[in-house]
Amino acid sequence: MLAVHCPRCGRPAPVSLASPDLMACAACHYRGPPPGEAVEGLRAAAHVVFQADVRRRQLSDALRRMLVTASQRHARLLVVFALASVPITAFAALILLGVWVSPDTEGNLVTGGMVVASWLGTVGTGAAVLALVRRRQRRIEEACAARPPAAPGEPAGCHVCGAPLGGGDGAIARCGFCAADNLVAPAVLERVRARQVVILRSFEQAVSAELASFGRATSGAAAAVVATALVVPVAAFVLAIAAVLVGESRRLPIDGAVSYAAVSTPVGQCIGKIMSKTDGGTAVRFGGFRRAELPDEQAIAPGAPVEAVSPGSLVGRFVTAKQGAGVVKEVFSSPLTGNSAEVRREDGTSFTSSIAGLCLSGVTPR
Repeated sequence: MLAVHCPRCGRPAPVSLASPDLMACAACHYRGPPPGEAVEGLRAAAHVVFQADVRRRQLSDALRRMLVTASQRHARLLVVFALASVPITAFAALILLGVWVSPDTEGNLVTGGMVVASWLGTVGTGAAVLALVRRRQRRIEEACAARPPAAPGEPAGCHVCGAPLGGGDGAIARCGFCAADNLVAPAVLERVRARQVVILRSFEQAVSAELASFGRATSGAAAAVVATALVVPVAAFVLAIAAVLVGESRRLPIDGAVSYAAVSTPVGQCIGKIMSKTDGGTAVRFGGFRRAELPDEQAIAPGAPVEAVSPGSLVGRFVTAKQGAGVVKEVFSSPLTGNSAEVRREDGTSFTSSIAGLCLSGVTPR
């Protein structure tokens, strides 16, 4: 707010570039000319305003629409975010439920952690997008906000020149003196009232700074809001996929707590995890990465011999899996699939398969 010290009581009183020879003090009700040096400063500041392109003080049609419908746009963003969160939340809940009830605990901790981290990352990114959009919106509003009225019933003042504003098209009023666009929404004026700065000198610099601030806040503002809302979620999705791929590419030492056995199946000797059943029995579980011909698990009759298989003994063995057949070149632990094997096909290509579900050729390794 442009102001001068009242020549009668010394308190700050607002002034306007539109009427540099007249001021009114609300404290002592003085009404008359401001001090001489202030008049010269106000006229110099008015010259700065009219030297600048008038378009630097006005809002584009897109920005006017954005400011007028700010609350509706924010509410729509909240609704879209809430609806977009439903599928990822349901998917994460389904995966966690499957991990919770699955009798196969290998990799459950890592899988559950990755699901929770992905959900938090997605929801957190959405919340961050909403916060960034809202912050950008408020920055534009404060750059365009008119000077709040000094008292109820008085007009708001232009944020550039301080001239009293007449009526506008709802939330936007154009100054009759300098043609600057002003946001006069009551909620915005109340918010900026507490942050209003009283400027008692260097009117030229203050006006130049106001024009520059308005230009920075409004230049490309509509495009920036759209870009923030669109680009950030896409970038977060790409980063999440990259994190999963990086995690899956890590090869950790074999988890020795998992026990395996080879049992006879309709397709030959196949390896599965030894699992204890709720009824006290034992089963060999082939897992979700098995061949279509294999069942999910195969019960072991009480007292039947179980041939244990060490993952390390599979190296060099010819195996068949869902992805094809070949020779095991390496065994390792994967964050997603648990204990796994790298299998080299005859044509030189390789694939990775869970150890559970591999079928053997030749003598069962011990």
